[in-house]
Amino acid sequence: MRRVPAWLVPVFAAGCGVPSAIAPGSTVGHVSYLIGFGAFVVLGWVRLRAISGPARTGYGLIVGALSVWLAGDLLQDVLTLLVGPPGDVSPSDVLWVSGYPLLAGGLLHLVRLRTTGRLREGLLDAMTMATVMAWLCWQFVILPAAEHQRLALPVVVGALYPLGDVVLFAVVAILVLAPGSKRGPTRYVVGALILTLIGDVLISMLPALFEGMSRAVQADRLDGVLLVANSMFAAALVHPNAAKIAEPGAAREQRLHPARVVLLGIALAAMPLFAGLGTFTGVASRVSLIVSIVLLTSLVLVRFVLVVRAQEAIRAELTHQAHHDQLTGLANRQALRTVLDLSLTGPRGAYGPVLFYLDLNGFKQINDRYGHAAGDFVLVEFARRLTGVLRHGDVAARLGGDEFVVVSECIETPAEARALAERLQALALEPVNKDGDEFTVGVSVGVSAAGDLDQPDVDGLLAAADADMYLHKATRPAAPPPKVLLIA
Repeated sequence: MRRVPAWLVPVFAAGCGVPSAIAPGSTVGHVSYLIGFGAFVVLGWVRLRAISGPARTGYGLIVGALSVWLAGDLLQDVLTLLVGPPGDVSPSDVLWVSGYPLLAGGLLHLVRLRTTGRLREGLLDAMTMATVMAWLCWQFVILPAAEHQRLALPVVVGALYPLGDVVLFAVVAILVLAPGSKRGPTRYVVGALILTLIGDVLISMLPALFEGMSRAVQADRLDGVLLVANSMFAAALVHPNAAKIAEPGAAREQRLHPARVVLLGIALAAMPLFAGLGTFTGVASRVSLIVSIVLLTSLVLVRFVLVVRAQEAIRAELTHQAHHDQLTGLANRQALRTVLDLSLTGPRGAYGPVLFYLDLNGFKQINDRYGHAAGDFVLVEFARRLTGVLRHGDVAARLGGDEFVVVSECIETPAEARALAERLQALALEPVNKDGDEFTVGVSVGVSAAGDLDQPDVDGLLAAADADMYLHKATRPAAPPPKVLLIA
């Protein structure tokens, strides 16, 4: 079966919606609308069978929302034929209203998949804008419609539709602000949501524009707009890259877009602007304004705190990386030189600080035979053992490769230095086991103390300890042949 081009779906829907726009309330227009709606709902279910992976659940909820809306239209027609035109509230309203959470749930599922744990910022920004949108709907749509009316079912049901539009507005904001590609099927989804919002807003405004026409006929004028909007969801399903809508965005797509700042600025300025220009004398208006401002302020503060904490975490991580070895977590060469310089220039004893230069014997053979992954495992394990024997005030560092250094300021005599050197050598007595392989390395330790040098400095201590380490390596007896991998 040949694939239907995605662009053809909204074009077909627009053609089916033309009769309703030309002759609102006519049988031809309504039948054409139902044919178009039913065609792309069926197309959506057929195409859903070819979608695999996690995106299928999200698309399934979207097609389910379209099906529920179509079922509401058909139920309305059946009720009209059987009992006459329904009143302000009918069973179809249950289906029409229930489509909003289904659609929002499907879209949020897709957004959650493409953000991979990065949805929080977009969600907070969308909630900020949706708060303003909800207040505007309440103040200028719901309250005027319910003015001088008691709380009744028609009033409640009538308020659900603009609230559903607020939910769709929030979903549009999340989809646009969240990371991920905005091309391909995403464009159809965003376009569908925007057209749906435009259609619903215009339907609510038509009674004021066409006073001599019934509300049902007025709504029929915009059936084509809503039909095209709904068809664009099906177009996203038909798109060749439909499943890719759930793929995470690249790193370059995670940057702050200028549109995000503009939209948030408009949202923050809208409520104070309307509050300053308008006169809110009613209790409901004042309460809604206060509640909305409190909610908006809370969202902005939460967003601010999250941004500050994220920046603090990044700074802490960068600071740690600048002074620590990324593989072992020990201090790096730069941090070691800083520690030694502070030890030599500050108050110190007659003998210390003492520097221990450690070199792993036979480490190259491990890399050559088992690969760098095994070598890195040995280095990490040795660093763990090294950290475990350090005393308070001692500092361990990795200079690079298989060379480590320990600096101790609390050693007073050569005997104490020799004792610590023996403990450091003993760290390699127990083999390192990884995936059934046994790695045994030797350790040569060189020692230098500031008290043994005429003019001790950082380079002098490192050079003296390095020379002593090579002397120790040269005089060390050869090890027996390895059993599995025995390096000495």
